Amino acid sequence: MAHLLMIESWVGASGNLLPPLLHSLGHTYTFVTRKPEHYQSAHSTEKHPVVRYADSVLVAETNDSAGLIKLLQPYRFDGVITVCDYYIEIAREVAKAFSLPCPFPDEVKTVRQKHLMRQALDRAGLANPSYRLAHSLPEAEEAAAAIGYPLVLKPVDLASSAFVSLIRNEKELQDGYEALEAFPLNFRDQERDCTYLLEEYMSGEEVSVESVSYYGETAVLGVTDKSVTGTPYFIENGHMFPAKLSDEARTEVTQFVRDALKAVGFDHGIAHTEVKLTAEGPRIVEINPRTAGNYIVELIQRVTCVDLLQAFVELSLGKKPTIATKDDGMASAAVMFLVPPQSGTLARIQGLESLESDEHIVRYKVDNCEGRSIAAPIDNACYLGHVITQDREGSNARLYGEEALKRIILSFENKGAEA
Repeated sequence: MAHLLMIESWVGASGNLLPPLLHSLGHTYTFVTRKPEHYQSAHSTEKHPVVRYADSVLVAETNDSAGLIKLLQPYRFDGVITVCDYYIEIAREVAKAFSLPCPFPDEVKTVRQKHLMRQALDRAGLANPSYRLAHSLPEAEEAAAAIGYPLVLKPVDLASSAFVSLIRNEKELQDGYEALEAFPLNFRDQERDCTYLLEEYMSGEEVSVESVSYYGETAVLGVTDKSVTGTPYFIENGHMFPAKLSDEARTEVTQFVRDALKAVGFDHGIAHTEVKLTAEGPRIVEINPRTAGNYIVELIQRVTCVDLLQAFVELSLGKKPTIATKDDGMASAAVMFLVPPQSGTLARIQGLESLESDEHIVRYKVDNCEGRSIAAPIDNACYLGHVITQDREGSNARLYGEEALKRIILSFENKGAEA
């Protein structure tokens, strides 16, 4: 049995799955957070899993790595872990300070910072979309003129598609830029790098490649599909594993990702690499140095019997994870998210009873949010629920999920601002 240091967490998805997994494996952990109330739902008295399963909860300023390292001197841990993007670099610093294992490579900043990733791909001679960096509105306008509309405006240091916008004209560029300028701190109160990345809009199907690396040895688990909604935003509303691709396309995208991981120095840890399949070939969207969110790890486990979160734990303890897929008779698995179509007060949710009797749904969760004020959907934090579906015969898991959500009807008291 090992004792881990967990530095913050996501509230959803992996943040819910990791704590009970650690418990089931016989491990304990100290959860350190600067804001325990961040993990307490306003609509439930039940403690969040990261708090409920913790051996102890330490309240400390997790945004100050030097202060955190000093505070942790008297404690003893067997490894350091986090599933929250905003604390990956801090977890790496803490692990290094105490000579502890963690599931991230030395060069993790190159992956976390989107512009550094683009520059590393350039140096390796790998294909990139056309892109420019800007630090002011005039620079952004100059970059847009060089790239051409439509384009995508991205902050270089946020996660979960936050403030990533499709820009179709000068007015949208100004609005997107001003929205970012008005957001100097990220969602965890960390000072942002106000460098703006402008990229040509890449047309094509988007997929992600899930991989595990152990000191330079990389195993690819497979390719997951993705659908998005909420234009001009990029809200992920569903995934299926494995993606419906030809063998040729799967081989091409997998090799491209292997080359990209090598280019950015990602030689240790789990990577969730997002790729656009353009007419000119695969292009990297982002490389995430962690397990995939949005319950993709569950989809992979249902199809391959490989638990990526367990592999993540093993890496956190300095162990080489065993990645051996097994055919358990499941052809595909999918997750579809309930995305509100607008803002406003949600008066009623109808159709939930239809989910209970659907043989293709293995589980679902819909928040009890009737009477609540719902914000306009702009990123992945907008979800009101999800369904997990599976198909033993073929690649219909996504279709089953889409059909299930069509039966859920959201009624609003007021029109609000449509997405």
